[in-house]
Amino acid sequence: MRFLLVYKGNYLAELRGPELRYLSLARELVRQGHDAVLAGRSADDARLPSGVRFVAVTDVLRLIASFALADVIVLHGGGPVLLFLALAAGFGGKTLVLDGYVPHWIELDALMRRNKRLARVRILIKSHFNAARNLLGGLTFNGVIVANKRQLDLFRGSLAPFFLTREFKRISIIPFGCDSCGAFDRERGKELLGQLAGRQFQENDFLVGWLGGVYGWFDLDSVMRGVSRAIVENRNIKIIFFGADEFRQAELLRSVGEEARANVVFMPWVEFSRRFEYWAGLDVSLVWGAEGYENDYASRTRNFDCLTLGLPIVQNMDDEWGVRLEREGAGLVVDRITLGEALSDLSRSPERLSDMRRALRTLAPRFSWTGFAERLGTLVSESPMTAMRRVAGLIGFVLVVPALLLFFTYALVKVVSKTECATS
Repeated sequence: MRFLLVYKGNYLAELRGPELRYLSLARELVRQGHDAVLAGRSADDARLPSGVRFVAVTDVLRLIASFALADVIVLHGGGPVLLFLALAAGFGGKTLVLDGYVPHWIELDALMRRNKRLARVRILIKSHFNAARNLLGGLTFNGVIVANKRQLDLFRGSLAPFFLTREFKRISIIPFGCDSCGAFDRERGKELLGQLAGRQFQENDFLVGWLGGVYGWFDLDSVMRGVSRAIVENRNIKIIFFGADEFRQAELLRSVGEEARANVVFMPWVEFSRRFEYWAGLDVSLVWGAEGYENDYASRTRNFDCLTLGLPIVQNMDDEWGVRLEREGAGLVVDRITLGEALSDLSRSPERLSDMRRALRTLAPRFSWTGFAERLGTLVSESPMTAMRRVAGLIGFVLVVPALLLFFTYALVKVVSKTECATS
């Protein structure tokens, strides 16, 4: 089959969750004998897996040709033009799959609540469009993939008023994949990290890695206070952030005491294809979700890299990974109060860390890109959609649009009035 994976991202040195997912999925699809094309803003051809092609969303003619030639179109995000092309392809007999991983409108809504400037209006528009796109996909696409049970229930709830339970089978949980758990050189990894940081890490240094990005939709002050307490208790503890700009660096350091600041290390993003070589030098991965709806529904995508590495995870509670780590003994689930003590204890417990690494290696085979690709193929084969059913879904969505606009207008008036009060 010919797969077109659409996400308006950049396949360069820095990769966020969707880019990482599609790059790895495309590589596996090609390995299984399929054709795979990535559509995005930009890409470095040297970083694309062998056999995977790329088309820029700005190259309209090539993009239209890619939609026309594909058998299966997997869409994560995208504006009106991409949605129009996808629906046109669907009416032309193509299979459409909506990638519903980590509902972006929830993150945007959390970000809007924190932003007190005029940008709130722009974020409100974007978040409502994201939610509407999810509804359109659920009504008119052959299938929807989600990361976990929470996301499954969220999507089911949005479709239940239209179909009751009849269309639930179109929504499928396909967890993020991981590469085969390999043998990585920890000493070499620590050496590479030292070169990147321009400093030498000692043998007894305990390196805590924040592997994801540092974004604006949740507050890391309490996390940094916990890390700061751990550093004060054990000076060998050092926390490493990748890809944080100067503004984010200052934001992170504001909650760290002077005595601990030298142990907060900022590094650039590492080359995607070599990330495991560097991250192998870490002792623990620290993962934190915003308290609230974002943590309820998100999926910790970087944790799957930890599975590949056998890297112990310390995180706050959620309903997916928190339960999994506690059940398998593959990491620690903590809160803001116990974070500092947990890191300090782990830094002095090599045997406990070894047990966690073994548990992660046992857990890893349950998640793989091979399994991801196979389950995606199963969803495609089991989710046919007639033209009449797609027309009914589109008409239903059009009829709902006035109600969506009504509640969007109501929210917009509230946001604008609050913004004016804040600036007056």
